[in-house]
Amino acid sequence: MMKNKILKSIICYFFAATVFTLSGSCNQGGSAYIGPSERHIAYHRKDTAIIKKDIPTPKAKTSLVADTVTFDRIYNDIARYIAGMKQEQGSRLTPLEKDTVWIRHSRNFDNSWRQLTQNRLDKMNTWAATELVSQRKLNQDVFYPFSGPDILHAGTFFPHVKHYHLFALERAGSLPDLLKMKPQNIETYLNSIYSSLSDVFTKSYFITHNMLTDLQRENVNGAVPLICVFLVRTKHEIVNIRYFHLNDNGSETPVNKDSAIHSNDFVKVFFRTPGDTLLQVASYIKCDLSDQGITANNGLAALLNNMPQSTTYLKSASYLLHYKNFNILRAIILQKSSTILEDDTGVPYKYLAKDKWNITLYGRYITPVSSFSGVFQDDLQKAYQDTLHKPKELPFSLGYHWGTNYQNLIKAERKN
Repeated sequence: MMKNKILKSIICYFFAATVFTLSGSCNQGGSAYIGPSERHIAYHRKDTAIIKKDIPTPKAKTSLVADTVTFDRIYNDIARYIAGMKQEQGSRLTPLEKDTVWIRHSRNFDNSWRQLTQNRLDKMNTWAATELVSQRKLNQDVFYPFSGPDILHAGTFFPHVKHYHLFALERAGSLPDLLKMKPQNIETYLNSIYSSLSDVFTKSYFITHNMLTDLQRENVNGAVPLICVFLVRTKHEIVNIRYFHLNDNGSETPVNKDSAIHSNDFVKVFFRTPGDTLLQVASYIKCDLSDQGITANNGLAALLNNMPQSTTYLKSASYLLHYKNFNILRAIILQKSSTILEDDTGVPYKYLAKDKWNITLYGRYITPVSSFSGVFQDDLQKAYQDTLHKPKELPFSLGYHWGTNYQNLIKAERKN
């Protein structure tokens, strides 16, 4: 008999009619696990049956937000430096700004960020101000499967959330100790930072294959540096960074800095908007969100089961939730979400039952890009062609059909 009633209900629900899922980085890759599609390769494995397991009941507080966090400016200083931003008064890193390598890095970053802001982020924010009014007012936790380091787009849509939950395949890593690095190593590092963000600047999503290379220790060293870059570039201040181990019962134990190299180690990046009293946190855990990964990992299963009602965000998710080896995650998303904001790569439209969800469609739906086959949704196409409930305009490009007007977005709001 399963001790955790929520997990039991999810498994029973799956056998009745499977729904919703979660996993690694912002862009996971291919269709039915066929072909070299960008993110899906890392999840290429045989389908597995759901394993019924006893999940220990948490005996400790499982909230990922610490009650008190002390400000340590070094994290913010480092983040600003690698993001090409001027240091604030009193920073020990100010002398490093004289380096011609950093000056060039800062100039290039400023130009790319200016274009990104004008062409995408400003439009997203304006759109969200009218289309996500209730979600922004409620400010529930954001659940972002397949996120990679992408706090950027989630934070643009939902800027005042207290807790963002990011789940991905890439290692957590840490910020560099710039004062101990040789000039040539700093140059290599800054080049790696800029290069690793090129896909986000142009396409709006990370490509997993590239990320798994770019975020190696000898390059950028994990997702944390990019999370911090996004935060300071969006006018936030890094308050502190802490590492934890996720226990089998869903509780957490603090660990030493950047020891997130073991299974179920994870990181929390605490941040705030200057002048605002709200302390926000982005937690990031490297994990396998397939059915096999969840059923083999008591801590992950407990964490997902203990999540509060949330806003789920899915973008460029490699259509992983379309396949039966992500049934558990799909069920968790459908059960835990008050709102689901996704493109067609997320939870398939057929699982969004009209008696349970109010659905609003945006943009245009066309055949998925060639990297993904067998994932075209006839029912979604029919919904987009409904002349009585015409889709609303989508004024920005965000997803696999980057650089075109052929983008789609689906907002599913749970009915009371």
